[in-house]
Amino acid sequence: AAPTTAAFEHAVDLELAAAEPLRDNAYKVPLARRLALDVLGRLAPPATT
Repeated sequence: AAPTTAAFEHAVDLELAAAEPLRDNAYKVPLARRLALDVLGRLAPPATT
């Protein structure tokens, strides 16, 4: 079965949960999340159901 968007989001959120950005780099965590979700969606398009 194809993965779902929710599964991708859950996996990425688990991976980034322990991220401790430096003071001036806090914007990079959501940036990394968006990038990871984009790449996963392109490599394995999520199920539509």
